[in-house]
Amino acid sequence: MYELPLKEFSRTDFFDKANINSDMAEYSFDYFFSGKRIGSRKDLIDLFVVTWIMDDVENIFIRYTIYSGDKTSWKDKITEQLKKLMYDINVSKEVASGRLRYFEVESEKYLPTESFEKKFLETKSKMRRFKEN
Repeated sequence: MYELPLKEFSRTDFFDKANINSDMAEYSFDYFFSGKRIGSRKDLIDLFVVTWIMDDVENIFIRYTIYSGDKTSWKDKITEQLKKLMYDINVSKEVASGRLRYFEVESEKYLPTESFEKKFLETKSKMRRFKEN
């Protein structure tokens, strides 16, 4: 049977600045996700993923992406999203690869829809650009 690949449906970025202060300085990152089955096939899903990075001077970079399709590659999509976010804020490929060397997506980061939205809003509220306005 043909599998519809898990593809990006939409993406929204919320960045305090265009680039990370320094990829050589310590920075933290994390993710959380939610999802739901779609259609009559149990292997088709909508996947909602938030990844975020906080640099050494507390600039926050958030990416909220929605994927849709076959669920088999959901863990890879989360790792890929985090890696792309790092590249997009000018973390070098070498540094990003080193930071993600032992990274593994965990099912425990799944949140029910209401908790997911609440955590997203809490994370976004920590951004400088929303505190200053």
